[in-house]
Amino acid sequence: MISLPSGPLDKSLVDLGVQGHVKIFFQTQLVAGRRAPAVHGQMTPREALDLLLAGSGIEVQRARPGVLVLRPSRLPVADQRPAISLKLPPQTVDPRPVAADDNVTELEEVVVGSHIRGVKDGPSPVIVLGRDDIDRGGYATVADALTSLPQAFGGTTADDVTMVGSDPTNTNSAFSTAVNLRGLGPDATLVLVNGRRLAGAGLMGDFADVSMIPLSAIARIEVLTDGASALYGSDAVGGVVNLVMRDRYDGAETRMRLGGSTHGDLGQYQVAQTFGKSWSSGSVLVSAEVQRRNSLASARRDYTASTDLRALGGTDHRLYYSQPGTVLTVDPVTYALTPSYAIPAGQDGTQLTPSDFTAGQNLFNYRQGTDILPTQERGSIYFAASQAVGAHVTLNAEARYSDRRYSTLGYAPMTIMTVSTKNPYFVSPNGATSNYIAYSLANETGGTKTAGEVQSRSLTLGAKIDLPADWRLDAYVLHAEELGSFRASGMLNSTFLNEALGNTADNPATAYSAARDGYFNPYIGTGSNNAAVLAFITQGYQLTQTVGRLDTASLAADGPLWRLPADAVRLAVGAQMRTEGLKYSGSTWSSGLLPTPITLRRGERTVGSVYAEVRVPLFGEEYRRPGFERLELSAAVRTEHYEGGTESTVPKFGAVWSPIPDWTLKGTYGRSFRAPSLGELTDAQKATPVNLTVNGANVLTLLLYGGNPDLRPETATSWSTGLEYAPAAHPKIRIAATLFDTKFRNRIGQPAINNLSTVLTASDLAPFRQFISPASNAADLALVQSHLQLATSAAASLYQPQAYGAIADARYVNTGTFEVRGLDLTGSYRLTAFNDPVVLSGNLSWLMSYSRRVTSAAQKTELAGMAENPADLRARVSASWIHGPFTSTLSLNHTGDLYTSAGARLASQTTADLQLQYASRAKDGLLHGLNLALTVQNLFDNDPPFYDLPQGVGFDAANYDVTGRVVALQLTKAW
Repeated sequence: MISLPSGPLDKSLVDLGVQGHVKIFFQTQLVAGRRAPAVHGQMTPREALDLLLAGSGIEVQRARPGVLVLRPSRLPVADQRPAISLKLPPQTVDPRPVAADDNVTELEEVVVGSHIRGVKDGPSPVIVLGRDDIDRGGYATVADALTSLPQAFGGTTADDVTMVGSDPTNTNSAFSTAVNLRGLGPDATLVLVNGRRLAGAGLMGDFADVSMIPLSAIARIEVLTDGASALYGSDAVGGVVNLVMRDRYDGAETRMRLGGSTHGDLGQYQVAQTFGKSWSSGSVLVSAEVQRRNSLASARRDYTASTDLRALGGTDHRLYYSQPGTVLTVDPVTYALTPSYAIPAGQDGTQLTPSDFTAGQNLFNYRQGTDILPTQERGSIYFAASQAVGAHVTLNAEARYSDRRYSTLGYAPMTIMTVSTKNPYFVSPNGATSNYIAYSLANETGGTKTAGEVQSRSLTLGAKIDLPADWRLDAYVLHAEELGSFRASGMLNSTFLNEALGNTADNPATAYSAARDGYFNPYIGTGSNNAAVLAFITQGYQLTQTVGRLDTASLAADGPLWRLPADAVRLAVGAQMRTEGLKYSGSTWSSGLLPTPITLRRGERTVGSVYAEVRVPLFGEEYRRPGFERLELSAAVRTEHYEGGTESTVPKFGAVWSPIPDWTLKGTYGRSFRAPSLGELTDAQKATPVNLTVNGANVLTLLLYGGNPDLRPETATSWSTGLEYAPAAHPKIRIAATLFDTKFRNRIGQPAINNLSTVLTASDLAPFRQFISPASNAADLALVQSHLQLATSAAASLYQPQAYGAIADARYVNTGTFEVRGLDLTGSYRLTAFNDPVVLSGNLSWLMSYSRRVTSAAQKTELAGMAENPADLRARVSASWIHGPFTSTLSLNHTGDLYTSAGARLASQTTADLQLQYASRAKDGLLHGLNLALTVQNLFDNDPPFYDLPQGVGFDAANYDVTGRVVALQLTKAW
């Protein structure tokens, strides 16, 4: 029996919660000032709620049994229809309404993982970061929020790993940030914005750059950690991230954030402004954001300041490219250049005699003057609008534009130059008429300067049409672009260097004259060559431009087919057509009098797809039997056809079963696929020399890389099984465990680059290496010379062909298998301490296996918990204590111990984050809608455990953070 007198709506909702034994969540401003009619009679709580909200423009969503959420309706008031009555079981609840600053995001409808409306608790594992979760984490960007998840791996496609040279993809010239779930690769994680794809980013156009999305416009982030190609198509092999943008807001909101590292660097600020207006039949929202983060110099951290890591327990990674320089001689047997004489320090290079040279070499810290994080600036604007047209059609539009600019200092120019008697400063320590000198210009010109810009823009126009029998049609068209430009300046031009050395005569086509402006002196032990000479020889540059484009047309419909005793069987069907485009162009000036165009790469293809998804509720709230409190089955299938003939059809199946109240078993099984990206198919063939180590000895290796037009799609089989405990009598408790397994076949990759430090030694990488002896074998010499034609002129002339000892093939290929298996644990618990609420939450990911089999004949190699690969254990646990308007949140982040390929152990690390937040409860005045938050990340300023990284830094950038303690103050004000 429900009995509610007429009165304020918020009071009627509270009374209904008490009488009906249900929890009703709502935002205070949603119901403020509204009146409710009297409701009396024998009815379910849902039927009573429909009467209270009739004509209000507020809709009801069931988050889980006994929990209802109110939100603004997307339909015009005139078209509100009574919902199907739900008989809710009696339970003990706290009927207190949720205030505007409480966390109700986790109860909102989850979009990712299903195309069927109203699916909030499907079989696939989903993690939701609500707006409050993001704010309590103190994150500055969407990228920060996503990479904080234990399920995400930061070892590829991020600005920190790019700068230390440990990103194996080597395609992130614009210092973007991608999402890499489970370490399966950024190209295996599909990123959506409001369920729609983004244009490809990077040199290969094979990932989505989440650093371009304004954080202020985010409503929540949904992360599906399961293969989902049957639902979303190619790229959803490792999981899906859906960024749900804000669409309805009344009023204005200002956000400001100011912070930096306590080391005195990484200064950062962020300013955002949002305006919104909603009415019964529509809404409009505009959000703008400006953000900047300063660079971090290598010298600012002990473990990146020098490549000589002996003081930290490592090895000396300094190079003989130095100033003073090192004289090299040719080994008469191997033809390799070996360091033989050190140019003495403390002299200006004008009075040297042969006896002044010392045997051996000079060594130099090649990271001197470099950065490990670039300066990043971004401006973004987001627009969303919707309007009902008549009773059954709602039109919507979204537009997004971001401009991100970056700058950084990279390695200084290093070279091996030939110096002869034509140079007035020439002096030979061994009596030869010419010598090779390994030289670095770090003391004279500093690091190479890199700067660039990325523009991301998209426009979506859509319509939602209500059809008969509760079906809905969703149609949209989308155009998106990702435009990037990159310029590295201050590079050596070998032609100009030879002129400045006197190796070639003064060229009248240049404004430089060695006789007039001075010769380059490579024998300087202290001081510098004159500015005119340095400016002349460092005119070299590299300029690249990329354009990723996406055009999509989508048509989808969903609704009920027929009704079973438990609920309606629902079906979703859809078709999509998308055109993907990638263009790569530019020029380089490392030699010659004029720049040389980079090999143009252009690709375009059209992809058509159709899909269907069905959900069958066999048992549920309205139809239960012993052992079957709930049983729901689901199935999806998708076919995609790629221009050129590639076609793939993949299924996915799921089940949700509650044998007893409060306990739920979930399971999924499906197949996924990823078609080769346009970049992987069309990238030009290239070659470059690299120095690798074999048994402590240096081996000059010719590295081959580039695309492969014969690549086949990679496929994957995924399954997951989960157990969830959510007691109806204690709705503040929720615990879930998910066991997952994903196995790739025909994995697309570059094993030689991905494992560059071990490509010459690992047994399973044997198919990608070839040891050669070009000094004594004519066939090997001819092979090297043919491959060197793919290198730049500067790279090809750096070493004699006879000096190479190995060839490593890093071109894209279909490899063998790759498997990831593990366990996720998540949970939350709300309790009371000293009469104040305390919220506990945790998220743990344990990788039981992360293994590769490079070829079908190779043995399986286990990489879980190995340095530069995903840690086998990552966790984040938080506790929030709410005392009146104050909330204190302490979070612990744990990364398990790692092991190097040599068996050395890297200690685990646990860091703490602290946030103190004040949310004003003032009803009006200046303090109304005010929220202040002080966040300290890495509270105790813990350094990462030491790792002797071959790239010459003392930490594993793939698993640990280099920033140290960062303090930020954030202000949010609603107007």
